[in-house]
Amino acid sequence: MDETLILQAECECCGLKEECTDEYISRIRNSYSGKWVCGLCSEAVKERLSEVGIEEAMITHTNFVQDFNNTTRLNPKLSLTFSMRDIAKRSGEKRKILSAGGMQKIIARSSSCVPRITTAT
Repeated sequence: MDETLILQAECECCGLKEECTDEYISRIRNSYSGKWVCGLCSEAVKERLSEVGIEEAMITHTNFVQDFNNTTRLNPKLSLTFSMRDIAKRSGEKRKILSAGGMQKIIARSSSCVPRITTAT
């Protein structure tokens, strides 16, 4: 009978614990710079790989998870406030980029909106 050793591995991004074989743990660690990551975190890291390298993708995702745990889980209302602030900040940055490129959108008045009425005498 083939006995496979089952170990408990903890994700280095989110802390999720899973029971896995030693072979599987080694394979995942080889794929992610020596760190074991759960399936959900590995998918998030894979999405970032098109933009940055594996190390940067791991750091970015780990920071995201830590921010989530420190804000959303502790105080959902505060998290909503932070999200709205970030949206406003990005919108402002986008506006600055557009205006810096000479693409200011200004509505100029070209003529009167009120038609002239002349009276015949």
